[in-house]
Amino acid sequence: MLCRLITWLRNRRNFVILDARDNSVTFSRRLFRRIKDVYGGSDIQSPKVLVFYVPATKCYGFALNVPVKQAAQLADIQYNAKYKCIGFETLCPTVAKILYDYNVTHPMIPCRLTITIHTTPSGHVYYQIERPPKNALGRKH
Repeated sequence: MLCRLITWLRNRRNFVILDARDNSVTFSRRLFRRIKDVYGGSDIQSPKVLVFYVPATKCYGFALNVPVKQAAQLADIQYNAKYKCIGFETLCPTVAKILYDYNVTHPMIPCRLTITIHTTPSGHVYYQIERPPKNALGRKH
């Protein structure tokens, strides 16, 4: 329990907003700054995002500029001038599929979910979209 609290405190400003209406994933400002710091200003101009399922934790995650050997659905990070936010659109898996797997009861309402940062054994950084707390599933996120 204490470990979960410490993880939450560390990552409370690292979150994404998932919107199933347009399959968009919007970064929090702090998360975007972290991504920009890790990948540098030059790499962030045209990064490619890969969204995937992590079987060990039963969560979804995403990584930037991952070398893929097989055909995969990659998304571009984009700036939305209308809403003044930064994020990407995922089509495989869709945001609706992610929210369904996470048992979110109102998938058509944008949902804010915490991000935890992990590193693979090969040294690649990925961002895991954590499941919402069980007591928050019936409420707007």
